[in-house]
Amino acid sequence: MADKTELRLSEVKLGGLGRWISSCNFSPGGIGRAIARGRERYFNKYINVRKTNVAPVGQFVAMVIIMSYVWRYKGEKHHRLRKHHW
Repeated sequence: MADKTELRLSEVKLGGLGRWISSCNFSPGGIGRAIARGRERYFNKYINVRKTNVAPVGQFVAMVIIMSYVWRYKGEKHHRLRKHHW
């Protein structure tokens, strides 16, 4: 079995959580290295992908729809509260 410091939090069993936390390095350098590892994992998973599919396009379209609704919310709210629309 791997050393407790090499395991991700999601791989640690509940009984070994205390030992895993006590083996972590909470110095400024250790925290910086942890942030760099997380950033590298994020970039490798979402930014530097080799094979893509249609998901980024769908996410972009969803973001545009949500942002346009947020920008138009005041007018939509005013329009929604009226009984007749002419």
